Amino acid sequence: MKKGLLILLPGIRYSADCPLLYYTRVAYTYADYEVIPVDDYGVKDTDDLDAFADKAAKNLVKRLVDVDFGDYEHVIFAEKSVGTVIGMMLEDMLKADNITHILYTPLEAIYAYLNPKRSIAGVACGTDDKHIDIKPLRAACKKLQLPLVEIKNTGHRLEGGKDVTKDISAVAQVIATIGDPSVAEKLGKKQADEKAAIEKAEADKKAAEEKAAKEKAAKEKAEKEATEKKAAREAAKKAGKIVKADVKNVRKPKAGKNTDKLIEEMMEIWLQSNVTEQSFIPKKYWSKNYKEVLRVMSIASVYVYEEDGEVMGFAGSMEEALVAITVIDGERGRGIGSLLLDKLKDEMGILEATVYTKNKGAMAFFKKNEFKAKDIQVEDSTGEEIVLLNW
Repeated sequence: MKKGLLILLPGIRYSADCPLLYYTRVAYTYADYEVIPVDDYGVKDTDDLDAFADKAAKNLVKRLVDVDFGDYEHVIFAEKSVGTVIGMMLEDMLKADNITHILYTPLEAIYAYLNPKRSIAGVACGTDDKHIDIKPLRAACKKLQLPLVEIKNTGHRLEGGKDVTKDISAVAQVIATIGDPSVAEKLGKKQADEKAAIEKAEADKKAAEEKAAKEKAAKEKAEKEATEKKAAREAAKKAGKIVKADVKNVRKPKAGKNTDKLIEEMMEIWLQSNVTEQSFIPKKYWSKNYKEVLRVMSIASVYVYEEDGEVMGFAGSMEEALVAITVIDGERGRGIGSLLLDKLKDEMGILEATVYTKNKGAMAFFKKNEFKAKDIQVEDSTGEEIVLLNW
């Protein structure tokens, strides 16, 4: 990529060889820039400034048709007087995104083109310029944070006309402040970085939105499939059919926040199941033991049976001692409990369970899963008879 290109856009009676543009060209030539000076816009003088600038910009588009602005790291428009308006129009017509403007004594019409999206190295103006009021220009530059070089007691040419040395010093001040290549290059790099950051942010936002849309679609699809499967299970139940449990739906939760939430969900199932299935024991007994069982379950080896995001059963043990095994009402008889128990058998090698003798369903379940009675005792806390089982 080439370093840079400088295009000189003069005023109507201020050529590219006049001081401001001449020394700008010298500075950029020393900095190894290619320079294109515009000597003639190919437009007849007219009182209609907008028409003049528009036609001049269109003529320049034709003249610059062979210039590939993308080949240059920096493209600088040094503009004087009406050239400041022409330069803005030219940028819009070229649709190039690497152009930086240097505005020497702009006209009132420039306000229509000043905005944060433009890359402008700075503005220079005389305090006595009859073509633009310095006060609104100060306000505009302050708002856009643009460097403004004010040359006191000078007009549109930035020349006092009485002291050549002061005129030369004024030109030197302007060139050093906003006409030096390093100023425009620094600004160009800053704005390029900002643009890249904006583009990255927009790309990241778009990617996040696309990801969110995909996740939403996947969630909706999964929810739809879950609803359909649940409906199919319900229909099968009504028809007297049993949908056998699938071992693929058994998983061992990993530690983390989601696991803590899952354990709390399991404990709610445990509480409701015990209150319903073991109604011979007062509800307050299960409520009283809730926290202790929750504590043990949080450190136990646990397996969960889930279908379509719904927990239908779980089992947990501390070493060989079975802490809990529960299947939600309506899903029993499908083999869920046996699948959970098989996972604990494989992991532990031996298991012990305690069952109330009044809980005939639990007794039958453990017998079916090859547990043998070891002892019968009376539980102190409930006064109920319990059976100690081994596998």
